[in-house]
Amino acid sequence: MSETRYSDIDKPEPGTAEAVEAEYEVELAGLNDSEAAQVTEAISEAEFAGELEDLDVEAEIQDAQFAEEHREEAEAAQRDQAEAADAGDYTAAREDAETVQDNLAEAEGHGASLDAATQENDADVEVLAEAEYQQDVAEEFSEASLESVEDGVYEADSDMMDDYAADAAEQADDYAAQGDQDGYYGNQSIHTDNV
Repeated sequence: MSETRYSDIDKPEPGTAEAVEAEYEVELAGLNDSEAAQVTEAISEAEFAGELEDLDVEAEIQDAQFAEEHREEAEAAQRDQAEAADAGDYTAAREDAETVQDNLAEAEGHGASLDAATQENDADVEVLAEAEYQQDVAEEFSEASLESVEDGVYEADSDMMDDYAADAAEQADDYAAQGDQDGYYGNQSIHTDNV
C-alpha cells in the first residue's frame, strides 16, 4: 500500500500567503465568511508588505472572532434602534444607534472593514439626535399650550403653540425616517466591506 504524498506541484510555495493559508486551513475552515475574509486579507497584506514571516496568524484569527462578536452586537443594537424609532422613542433609538457606533468601532479596532456600515450609522446618529431634539421641542410646546390655557392666556396663543408642537412632531418623524427605521434594520445584516 503506497502512502499518499503531495507532489511538489500541489504544495504552495513556502513563504507565500497561499502556504500560510494552507498551514492554517483547519482554523480558517472553522471561521465564518467575514472572519475568514478578514484573516486572509491580513495574510495577503502581510505578504504584499514583505512581513509574512512576522505575522501572528493566531492573533489575526482571534481579532477576527472579536470583530465578529462586536459586529453581531452592532446588528442586535441596530434592530433595537429600528424598534425604538418605529415606536416613536427617538431617545432610545439614538442611544441604540450610539451602541451600534461603539460596537462598529470595536470591530474595526480588531481589523474588520466596516467603512460603509460606519458611515451609514454615523448619519443615523445625527438624524436620530435631531429627531430626539424635535420631539423634545414638540413636548415643550404642548406643555406650554396647556400652561397657557390653565393660566387663562388667550386661546389663540394655545392654538399657536399646538401648531408649533405638531410641526415639531412632524419634523421629528421626518428625521427619524431618515435614520433608516421603518423596520428596515430589523431585516438587515451588517456586512464587512471585504465580504
